[in-house]
Amino acid sequence: MFTTNPNRRAGLRLALTTMALTIAPLTIVAVIPPLATFGGRAVAATPVPRIVAAPQGVQRIDDYAAALEAARASAAMLLVSVEPQSGNPTDAAGRHLERPDVQERFGRSGTPWVFCRLGMAEATGLVSDPSLVEMRHGPGVFVVDHAHPRYAGRIVSVLPRTPGKYYRFTTAHLDELAALPEGSLTQRSLILAVRIHPENPRSTQGNCDPSLCAEAESHSAHQARIRRQGHHGWDVRSQRIAGRMGAGSASEVCAESWENQDLLDSCVDCVASWRQSSGHWNAVRSPQAAYGYDIRRGGNGIWYATGVFLK
Repeated sequence: MFTTNPNRRAGLRLALTTMALTIAPLTIVAVIPPLATFGGRAVAATPVPRIVAAPQGVQRIDDYAAALEAARASAAMLLVSVEPQSGNPTDAAGRHLERPDVQERFGRSGTPWVFCRLGMAEATGLVSDPSLVEMRHGPGVFVVDHAHPRYAGRIVSVLPRTPGKYYRFTTAHLDELAALPEGSLTQRSLILAVRIHPENPRSTQGNCDPSLCAEAESHSAHQARIRRQGHHGWDVRSQRIAGRMGAGSASEVCAESWENQDLLDSCVDCVASWRQSSGHWNAVRSPQAAYGYDIRRGGNGIWYATGVFLK
């Protein structure tokens, strides 16, 4: 196990464990409520939704309720861009989503997509709803998954455009949404934070394995419950896992955020923490055959991150 300088604050404590193990499937519990209504209020459609032609695999419907229904009907991912002004041709996010190469990227993702652009005036009821707290009460982009039954109707990505402590939106992050694997909001947010790190770590270039994500979810939730970062019960966990699958060389990294940060700030914070240790960073930056990431917040306002890798 690697440790960092004990004089540094707890938010930067890290740990790494490596051993042969087998991964068993666990149930991933989605934590974001379905987005059929907001705060018990149905979102009404305009009489004639604006539908814009787009490349195959991408629909464009600039009305939230109509776009949501289209995503349900076509088992698609719904990407909603909430912009300061409706229909502004110079808006950075909106202009980026209009680019043919960007739409082709989403069209080639293997999953159908519905794009929806809204102004803040039209989306006040959306951004103020508790289920979109990670939007920081302002413009940004969120994704609702109707393509994967496990996450149907749930928010699985949020990119706030309001700057935070660590996370700063750029239009390049929109491109990353097309390639993120199936997963929960917390899983996809931590994977995004790894992928947008300026040194381009490669641990997420392998297979995002649901069982490894489940292991990361379970251990992050355990750390959040006890409000302490570490590899608690690793010997027992590894023996349990090894009994259910053929042996493989696996490693695990853990980190904790500073207190009282939102999800994306904490994801970026934890990846930066891993960067401070050569042992941890070697696991995060190296190619992995399979990986799983997740992060959970404890009652103390600290987020606990876990990455699990299989060679």
